[in-house]
Amino acid sequence: MHEMSVAIGIMKVLAAKLKEEAPCKLISAELAVGELSGIDRDSLRFALDTLLDEAGYKDVQMRFEQVPAAFKCNNCGWGGRLKNYALVCPGCKGIDLDIISGQDVYLERIEVE
Repeated sequence: MHEMSVAIGIMKVLAAKLKEEAPCKLISAELAVGELSGIDRDSLRFALDTLLDEAGYKDVQMRFEQVPAAFKCNNCGWGGRLKNYALVCPGCKGIDLDIISGQDVYLERIEVE
């Protein structure tokens, strides 16, 4: 379950951000989760809820935003989303594509009071 290691990393980032804002109370956090990240949201939510509870952060609202996968063709310069993940450029039918978004998981924003 790599979601737990991702949750631990997110908690480290949260702790650093909260230290910058201290003293404060964490109200909510929004995570951006890439469509291609391989992250199971329910497992990540469970891991984060567990770690937040252990750290003394009760009733923190966690929100998830899905970041769509986007690609760029190195042959013709086309960029955008692919249908059915065919991994073929719709512009030139080439297969030399780079992923430009949708792989990462990151803390988008936090709300404190």
